[in-house]
Amino acid sequence: MSALGTVTIAGNELWWLREGDGGHGDVAQAPDTVMESLSGGFVFAEKSPTQGGLRSPQLGALHAILAHRSMESTEPITIVMPTGTGKTETMLAAFCHSPKRTLVIVPSDALRSQIAGKFATLGVLPEVGSVVGDFRCPVVLVLRSALSSVEQVDDAVSRANVVVATPQALARFGGPARSRLVDHCERLFIDEAHHVAANTWRSITGLFAEKETVQFTATPYREDGQHLGGRVAYAYPLRLAQKNGYFSRIKYHSVVDLADPDWAVATAAVAQLRVDLTDGLDHLLMARVSSVTRAREILALYEQLASDLAPVRIDTGLANSTVRKHRDALLQGTSRIVVCVNMLGEGFDLPALKVAAIHDPQKSLAVTLQFIGRFTRVGGENLGEASAFVPLQVSGIDDRLRNLYGEDADWNEVIQDLTERAVGYEKERSDFEAAFGSLPREIAMRSIHPKMSTVTYQSPVRLSWQPETIYDLFDDELLTTQIGINNQDKVVWWVSAETTPVRWGDFASFNELVHHLYVVHVDEQSGFLYINSSNNESLHEDIARAIGGDRVRLVRGETVYRILAKVSRRVPTNVGLLDAVSRTRRFSMHVGQDVLNAWRGEGGTKMKTNIFAHGFADGRAVSFGASRKGRVWSHAEAEDIHDWVQWARNVGPTITDYSISLDSVMSGFLLPEPATERPPYVPLSIEWPHDLVATLGESRRVVHRGEAFALIDTELRLTAAAANDPLAFDVVTPTWTLSYEFEFRDDEPPLIRAHGDDATIETPRGSGSLAAFLTQHGLLVVFQDEVVLVEQGFLLRPARERRLLPAESIEVVDWTGVDIRRESQGPDRDPATVQFRAIEALTAEEAWEIVLDDDGPGELADVVLLRRREEDLDILLVHCKYSSDASPGARIGDLYDVCGQAMKMNRAKSMPELLTRRLLRREQARQAKGATGLIAGTNDLLATIVREARYRKLQTSVAIVQPGMSRAAVSEDMRALLGATERFLHETHGTKLRVVGSA
Repeated sequence: MSALGTVTIAGNELWWLREGDGGHGDVAQAPDTVMESLSGGFVFAEKSPTQGGLRSPQLGALHAILAHRSMESTEPITIVMPTGTGKTETMLAAFCHSPKRTLVIVPSDALRSQIAGKFATLGVLPEVGSVVGDFRCPVVLVLRSALSSVEQVDDAVSRANVVVATPQALARFGGPARSRLVDHCERLFIDEAHHVAANTWRSITGLFAEKETVQFTATPYREDGQHLGGRVAYAYPLRLAQKNGYFSRIKYHSVVDLADPDWAVATAAVAQLRVDLTDGLDHLLMARVSSVTRAREILALYEQLASDLAPVRIDTGLANSTVRKHRDALLQGTSRIVVCVNMLGEGFDLPALKVAAIHDPQKSLAVTLQFIGRFTRVGGENLGEASAFVPLQVSGIDDRLRNLYGEDADWNEVIQDLTERAVGYEKERSDFEAAFGSLPREIAMRSIHPKMSTVTYQSPVRLSWQPETIYDLFDDELLTTQIGINNQDKVVWWVSAETTPVRWGDFASFNELVHHLYVVHVDEQSGFLYINSSNNESLHEDIARAIGGDRVRLVRGETVYRILAKVSRRVPTNVGLLDAVSRTRRFSMHVGQDVLNAWRGEGGTKMKTNIFAHGFADGRAVSFGASRKGRVWSHAEAEDIHDWVQWARNVGPTITDYSISLDSVMSGFLLPEPATERPPYVPLSIEWPHDLVATLGESRRVVHRGEAFALIDTELRLTAAAANDPLAFDVVTPTWTLSYEFEFRDDEPPLIRAHGDDATIETPRGSGSLAAFLTQHGLLVVFQDEVVLVEQGFLLRPARERRLLPAESIEVVDWTGVDIRRESQGPDRDPATVQFRAIEALTAEEAWEIVLDDDGPGELADVVLLRRREEDLDILLVHCKYSSDASPGARIGDLYDVCGQAMKMNRAKSMPELLTRRLLRREQARQAKGATGLIAGTNDLLATIVREARYRKLQTSVAIVQPGMSRAAVSEDMRALLGATERFLHETHGTKLRVVGSA
C-alpha cells in the first residue's frame, strides 16, 4: 500500500500521508485540524555533529522570511539559495512555523509532483527534529487541470492546506474561479522562480498583491538573463556553499568546432565521463538542449558515440511511463547519459549528474552550473568535481562567464575556466587583482567598467598613500563595509550610496539614492594622483588631500589641452566658449557645423573652456576631451579598473609636457567642411560607419527579393573611379547586387538614392528603405590625397605636402608561370593566380601560425596571416589586385582599387578582438557550407588566437600586391598615391605598409 493516500476531485488530486510521523490514516483529516496540530510544533534546531536540525543556510533564510512577516509587508521577497543547500526544506519550514493555507507555484509537471510529495510528508523535518509533537502533515491539492467554477474551487481547496500548481494550470482557470482560489489562500510561494517568464511572474504576483509572497530560487536571474524582480531578503553566498561542502568546483570548457559544434561538445563530454568512471567516480552525463526536436537529434548523436553507456531522453515528448523507466535506468546506473530539454534538475534529485554538455546554452548559465556542481550528503556516493562543456560562441569569446561574474562575484571562486589561458595583458590583470588585500565581497571587481575620465593632481613633495582615510571621509555613505585597496599598485576603489533631495518637490521623508563609483591611483614614479568618479559634479580635492597629502594641487588651465597632441588627424566635435565681453551669453557650447565658427572665435573675445575631438592614436580610433577646469575624458569605457589605471598613467606626463607647444596643438586640427558638392577627387574606398558593424550582431538585415543577409555580411564597392564621375557604389551580397549614388545638397548632408531597385533594411525597430537608412547614417568615403567624406556629411582635407613612397621600398616577386590578369586562386588553389603566388612568397619569408583565404564579399582582406610572438599578435592583411594588362607598367588605374582596399578605415584593424572574431565567424560560415579558407593552421588554433587576442598587443601590417606595377617604371603619381596610403594607414591604425609588385 502506498504511503500516500489520494482522492480525485474534478480531475485533480488530494494527497495526504497515510502512516508514519504525521500520518492521517486512510482518511485525510480536516485542514483546520492539521493546522492546529502543527501550531507551536516547530523547533529552531541547527544541525551539528551531535544533533539533527536545519542547516545554517536554511535557518538564515527562515529568519529572513519571519523578519519580513513581522513587518506585515505585502512586498514580494526573494530567497536565493544555491542548489543543494536545502531550498525545499526551507519552504516547508516557513509553512510549518506559521501554518496557513498556501499556494505553491512550480514551473513544471515533474516539480509539481515532487513538491506536493514533500509537503505531504514534510520532507526531512520530522526526521531531523524540526517538527515535533502529535502533528499531522499537510493535506495537499495537486492541481493538474482547471477548476471551472467557484463551487469546484470551494469544494477542492477547502479540503487542503497546500495547493501546488504550475503557471499553465493557473492560466486555464476562469477569472471568478481564479479569484476564489486566491481568496482561499493566505500566502504565495513561487519555487524555482528563475524559470517564470516576466509577464507570467507579474500576473501571478499581481493576484497576491495584498498577501505574503515569497519566491525561492537558486539565482536572482531568469534564464533570459533578466533580474527576477522582488526584493532579495536573503542570499546565501556561493563561496560559502562551496566552502561548507554543498557545492563542488566546476571545470568549465569552451569547445571549438566550427563545422559541427554538437559533435565536438558531445565528444568532449563523453571523454570526460569515461575518465571519471575509470577513476571510480559514480558520475552521469546530462546533455541539455532547447527543444524536443533537438533532444531527438542529440540523442542519436550520443547513441552513435557511446551506445555502451545507454543514452536516454527525458522530456515532455515522452509518455510518463517512459520517463519513469529512463529515470530508473539513471538511478540504477544502467544508463549513464541523459538528454533533456532545458533543466533536468527540477523534479529529479540526481547528484551524480556531474558532467554537463550544454548544447543550447541560455543567457544565464547559473542554474545549470549550480545543478551539476551540487554535492549530496547521502553516504556511499562517490562524487568528484563537476565538468561543463559549452560550444564556443560564434564570436570566439565566451561572454557567458563574464555575465556570470556580473550576476554574482562568488562565481570567480567556484569556476575553474579551463579554456582561457593567462597571457600578456591578462596575466598583468590577474596579478593586479591578486594584489588587492582588501575587497568588498558584494561587488565583483571584474564587472566594474569605469569611464575613461580623470582629474589629475601633483604635489611639490612626495605623494603620500593613505587609502584608509576614505573610511572616515565617506563614513556611512560607503555602500560596503570594505573598500578595495591594492597597496602594491597604489589603487583604491569604493562605491558610495549618497542621498540627495528629489528635484521635483520638498519632502523630508524620502530622497533619491545615487550610487557613485570612485577609483584613485597614485603613480609614485611619475608623481601624479588620478581620480575617476561617476560623480562629475566635483573635482574631488578632498579625496586627493586625504589620500595624497595636503600639498596636492590640481593640474588645470590650458595645459590640459596638451592631451590632444596625442591625437593625429584630430577633428573637433564639441567646443565650449566663454565670452569675456557679453554678460548675456557668457557660455556657449558648439557642435557639428557650428564648430567652425566657434573655432575661429569672434573678434578675439572668446576663450575655449573645453574641447572634445576624435582622431587616431596608438593605432586606433580614439576620442579625447579636455576642460580648463582640469578634467580629461574619453567616450571609451574601460574594460576594468586595471584598464583605466593604464589609461590614466599616460595623462599626467602628457598634460604637463611643456615641450608640446599649445600653438601646435591648436593649429593641428582638421576642421570639418560641409560637403555641398561632389568632391573633385578620385574615390578610393567606401565603407559602413563603424558603429553599424562594430559587433558581430545580426539584428540589422538587408533584404531583396526574399533573400536576406546580415549587414555585416554585405560589402560596399565603388563603381566609378574618375574624379568627375558621379559618386556611385554597389551594395554586394553573395546572391544580389544593387546600385546607389550620392546626391549632394546645399544645406543638408548628402542624399543617397537607389539607382534602380532599392533593398529593404530590417532592424529591431522596424523596416524601411535601405537608401533612406544610408542617408540617415551616412557612409565613409576615402579619396585620393587623404581627403575623407565622413558619415555626418563633412569633408576632412589635410593641408600638407604629398609624400612620395620611395621606389626602392617596392618589393619584387617573380611572377613566372602566373597570369597576372587572374586574381583569386579559388577553392582549388590555382597556382597560376596572383593570390596563390602572393601567399607562396609571403609565407616563404617566415612562419605564420594561421594562413586564411578570406576572399569574398565582406572580406577583411584577400589573405590574412596570423601568429603569436611573445606578448604580441602579428596580423598581415594582404590585398591582391589583378593587372589590367599582361605586362607590368606604370598604370595608376591598377593601384586605385587595391589602395582603396588597404585604406578602408575598418577600425577592426586596430581592435584585435573584433578583427579575429570576424575572421572566425566568416570561417565558420564557410565550413558550414563544406568549404574552408584555412591554408595553414587548424580550427582549434584559430579559436585559441581569437580568445587570446584581447590580451595581446596587436602589430598589424598591410600588404598591397599588384603585379601590374613595375618598380623600374613606377610614376611619381603612383608613388604619391602609395605614399598617401602609407601615411594614412600609419596615422589611423598604426599600420605598416608593404608594397609588392614586379621588377
